[in-house]
Amino acid sequence: MPDIPFRVAFLRKSHLFHGLSDQELVSVAETMQENSYQANELVFTEGAAADAFYMVYKGRVQLSRQNREQGRRLATLFEGDYFGERGLIKGAFRNATVKAAEATTLLILYRDDFKKLLKKAPHLWENFDLMMDSRQLATQLKFGWLKENEVIYFLARKHVFLLVRALVLPVLGLSGILGLLMLAYLFQWLWLGAAGGFFLVIDLAWGLWRYVDWGNDFYIVTNQRVIWLEKVIGLYDSRQEAPMSTILSVNTESDFWGRYLDYGTVIVRIFTGQIRMTYVRHPKQAAGMIEEYWNRAKSATRQMDEESIKNAIRTKLGVARPAQPPALSTATSGPATRESKLAKSWRELFTLRSETGDLVTYRKHWVVLLRDTFLQIISLLGLLVASFASPFVIGTPPLWLVLIELAILLGIIGWWIYGFEDWRNDQYQVTPDQIIDVYKRPFGVEDRKAAPLEGILSTEYKRSGLFQYLFNYGTVFINVGGAKFDFEDVADPPTVLQDILRRQEIKLIRKKEAETAVERDRMASWLAYYHKTMQEIEAEKKQSHPGNPG
Repeated sequence: MPDIPFRVAFLRKSHLFHGLSDQELVSVAETMQENSYQANELVFTEGAAADAFYMVYKGRVQLSRQNREQGRRLATLFEGDYFGERGLIKGAFRNATVKAAEATTLLILYRDDFKKLLKKAPHLWENFDLMMDSRQLATQLKFGWLKENEVIYFLARKHVFLLVRALVLPVLGLSGILGLLMLAYLFQWLWLGAAGGFFLVIDLAWGLWRYVDWGNDFYIVTNQRVIWLEKVIGLYDSRQEAPMSTILSVNTESDFWGRYLDYGTVIVRIFTGQIRMTYVRHPKQAAGMIEEYWNRAKSATRQMDEESIKNAIRTKLGVARPAQPPALSTATSGPATRESKLAKSWRELFTLRSETGDLVTYRKHWVVLLRDTFLQIISLLGLLVASFASPFVIGTPPLWLVLIELAILLGIIGWWIYGFEDWRNDQYQVTPDQIIDVYKRPFGVEDRKAAPLEGILSTEYKRSGLFQYLFNYGTVFINVGGAKFDFEDVADPPTVLQDILRRQEIKLIRKKEAETAVERDRMASWLAYYHKTMQEIEAEKKQSHPGNPG
């Protein structure tokens, strides 16, 4: 096979074969079979038996599915992409139809050859295992904030070791509670049984909370960005991300237990800091996957820059542009689930950080709500205690006393609602262009202050006092020219600061890209003038020497 060196160079770029030596890559290249397809030719159909894995060596293919929506297009895959991994690992049946979108060459690895390959390079399994877990999890989850042309390549939760560690205390507590229930049963102590039942419910709720909290954190790599998604139900929703173009380096670190249990931290360094993917399974393979798509993004950016320059020159010269195939992988991520206004309002009732499109909104920490409504809460508790105790002190209360207590109760509740709305109306927002400080008194005037992201001169955050360190909240200080913005008492101020700096960096990058486009257009104009001038000079020469053929 004369193209083996080219295949080796191709495979070396893929994270699936990360860590293989040149000799092992040659073995893989020799094992894979090569098939060519014409435009619109089927590779395989949905429901067919599956026993092979495919890589797009040249060209592009389209994936579609017929079983739910007729002709629904799933994705367009380009050089370096792969599909059919279920057939390689599990066999089963194809869950999509694949056809060539143009003249395409595919490299095919059959299951029997893959098993032989694993005997020679068993560590190769970890790369495929990580890829399989990512795709399986991606099919189960729907992220409504994904862009139309965005494809998930890597998706993972934190290592199960972190879940086991989080459940140690609830499990130990459960053991103690079961012991109490056993004593209550043996000695017929009703009060101990009631206490044990109460603590059993609390302990089970605690364990369930820790499990759900573990399951809500995700690390994601798409064809456009790297994302760390962290969520605490009803309280916190954080999405830290970095566009591929802002990545500076990718590396890993791991401790003793991490090396033993195969987990670690993947560190993605960007212009404004870093994204730390902690407790990631197969960290080296995950880092290799990020590096691959980072390099592919850089290559795509270079190609787009070259095409932009060519198209700008063609436009200036008045030369028609040839039709170009699409340059980016596309996928439909399925319809976003619709949520009722009532459900959305309830979900966002105590949320401290929320995202709606490109708008990020922060509220003050719930500790501040408790602090500012402390008198209301104490008054409410005192009234409830007095109401329950009064029948034992004065007997059946008269109707007028019940009505007075009810009126006071409604007044205290209204007082607390006023304090809650006052807490809820203080919002700090970050958009792709601005930072915004919104202050509004209930039934009062709204005070709104905004400043452009590119005008930020300095930032810092502070956490002072035991409560701020204990509950992780503080103030982010932002200096914008002569104005100062204080995001007071926000949860997790380091992440808030990173959100602001990251969006500022994206804004500056877009501004630089716009300036580069203007400069590119100016250069194209000069080249067009040069070309036109040279044509005029050639025409003048021909007129001066009509008998000279040139």
